[in-house]
Amino acid sequence: MRGSNDTRDDRGGHECTVSGAPGQALAGDADLETRTYYRLLAAERRQFEPTDRFFEALESAFLWAYLGSVDEPGVPPAVELAVEDALALTRAEFEDGDADLRTAVIPAFYERVVGFYCAYRA
Repeated sequence: MRGSNDTRDDRGGHECTVSGAPGQALAGDADLETRTYYRLLAAERRQFEPTDRFFEALESAFLWAYLGSVDEPGVPPAVELAVEDALALTRAEFEDGDADLRTAVIPAFYERVVGFYCAYRA
């Protein structure tokens, strides 16, 4: 659930409370979806493309947006794993290439990252 510290786990549907710096950045007040979108725009990625280069750009944009939202160095392992798995599922869902970047691809990716983070955090 955006804007809250409670969210659904994308893998099992369980409620989870995200806490600490990673959780706060993923589900708290930081708007990572918007920041990710604007980072993609700055990198001249205005349209979704189901290519390796696009998904590399999406991963990079998200991770830089995340890093800008926390006061800690680096990306925690649970966030890295969540991003990897979210990318794989998002790639599979939108493999036909017919999707809007801002309203479909980024929100689906973001929700999966949060869900996987809930599953992987220690």
